[in-house]
Amino acid sequence: MITIYGLKNSLSPRRQAIADVIYNCLYLGLDIPKGKHAIRFLCLEKDDFYYPFDRSDDYTVIEINLMAGRMEGTKKRLIKMLFSELEYKLGIRAHDVEITIKEQPAHCWGFRGMTGDEARDLDYDIYV
Repeated sequence: MITIYGLKNSLSPRRQAIADVIYNCLYLGLDIPKGKHAIRFLCLEKDDFYYPFDRSDDYTVIEINLMAGRMEGTKKRLIKMLFSELEYKLGIRAHDVEITIKEQPAHCWGFRGMTGDEARDLDYDIYV
C-alpha cells in the first residue's frame, strides 16, 4: 500500500506520472513487479494541508508500506531513487518530497484470503 499526499492543484494532474515513477522505482530498487502495490492519492485543498513553511506547493508526502525484511541499504537506495526520479522526470525538487517506509511483519498483512507469512507464491523476494 502506498499513499501520496499533496495539494490537489499540484498532485492531481501528475497522478499517473507519479504512479509510474513509484512503480518503476519499486521494480528497480526492490524487484517488485509493476502494479503489485495499490497506490492511493490524497489530493488536498490548500486549507486542508499544512506543510513546512520552506516548501513549495509541489510538497508531496509518500508513505510506502512493506513487509519487513529488506536491508537498510536497499531501502535507502529506494528513497534516493525516488527523490532523483521525481525531480528528473516531473520537476518535483527533492526538498519538496518526504518519504517514509513503514514495515510490518508478514503476519500483519492480509491479502487474497491469507496472511503474508502464509503466502508462498510471491513473485518477488522481500529479503533483498
